Amino acid sequence: SGTPEQESSEPESAPETVELFGFEVDKAVFKAIFYGVTLFLAVVLSAGIVFQLDAEKKRKKGNRPNTPGTVDVVVVGTGMPKRGMGWYHLTQLLEMKTVNVRAIVEPFFLNPELCKNVPESFVKLTESLDEADVEMVKSVDDLRPFRRPTMCLIAGRTPDNPKFFAQCVAKGASVIYLEKPGAPSVAELEKMKNLADKAGTKVYIGYNKNVSKYVQKTVDLARKIPNSMVYFCHNNAYQKADLPECFARNSEGMMKNMAIHELALLVTFFDVRVESIDKFKVNTDKLFSEKLTVWKPGTTLPKPEYVSDFSRAAFKIITKDGSNVAVMADRCGGNFSFAVVKDESGKEVQKFEFPDQETQSKVDEQCKQDPEMMPYFFLQSDDYLELKTRVVNSMLAGTDAAGLATIDIGLNALKLAEFGTAQLNKALEAL
Repeated sequence: SGTPEQESSEPESAPETVELFGFEVDKAVFKAIFYGVTLFLAVVLSAGIVFQLDAEKKRKKGNRPNTPGTVDVVVVGTGMPKRGMGWYHLTQLLEMKTVNVRAIVEPFFLNPELCKNVPESFVKLTESLDEADVEMVKSVDDLRPFRRPTMCLIAGRTPDNPKFFAQCVAKGASVIYLEKPGAPSVAELEKMKNLADKAGTKVYIGYNKNVSKYVQKTVDLARKIPNSMVYFCHNNAYQKADLPECFARNSEGMMKNMAIHELALLVTFFDVRVESIDKFKVNTDKLFSEKLTVWKPGTTLPKPEYVSDFSRAAFKIITKDGSNVAVMADRCGGNFSFAVVKDESGKEVQKFEFPDQETQSKVDEQCKQDPEMMPYFFLQSDDYLELKTRVVNSMLAGTDAAGLATIDIGLNALKLAEFGTAQLNKALEAL
């Protein structure tokens, strides 16, 4: 046998290691760390999912969530109760059985940075909406993406509508119902149309006179009379003292805000386009056309601001193919509208008034019972409801809404408004 030095023996094996962040770490320790971290992440992830699911359950889903035969609706720009157009649309939508009012977006009253003292009437509105499980946010960006067929009804201030429109398209709106005129300018509305076309979003503009009975009767009669002439008159019930507030609030101007309804009728039913106009005749008599410059409310000396607009405007359009239509708009003319059909000689054939005596009596009584309500809500309530009903029904049926103004009609009406404004200014400045 050899000496102990000569006897061979197996050396002890070195522990297996792995490199972690530049350090040699025992493999068993690494496994323990790896499994520990994995378990920790799994627990955190599970807790996050549970929390997210719980939060999703608590999120408000609307006044008729998951009800068969309904579409989701989001109202953007509710405004003040009894004053704002968005608010009135909301009151009707809440009653429609085919609608789930999922949310409202109110960028002013729901934003504490902008509105320090929320009016009591709006507080009461939020309380009722909370009970109805309707979500309330200050921005469209705060909403979840739309998963169900969703209509966004945009009734904000005209200068804000392009931004709201883009946000609604980005959230996945199927349909957008846009209050007139849609945008402050033709260029902006064209951008909105291109955006909607790319996204496959249908767009309608809320020209309620397109479905008014008195307009339909006028159009039907005019088409039966060779070389007929049609005259549309649109009145508001402002007092002259109210015009500064009116001009400031409707900063897009009368032609884009008030007379735009009649311009949309000319585009829809008489095929009037800027490029088809042969003559644009302004009635420069002060009783028919007048432009005022007034002190802008909220501004004071030494830096007062002024705003100019038409208090009334009247003009006739003769197209290259011989169509003859005239429009009169008067901010202080009263709470009614009418249309007149004349024959080729200029003789009146028939006059169609809105409202008729029966409707006016009903509206007068409603105004007495609720003097805080804007009178035109009562007056045009049926038309507003008809427009929304047609859009919702078309969404449920997968068709286009019949008789409503598309964004193409809106574009041509807005082009007429810009052209007409320039013609009115030119004629009145020449006096």
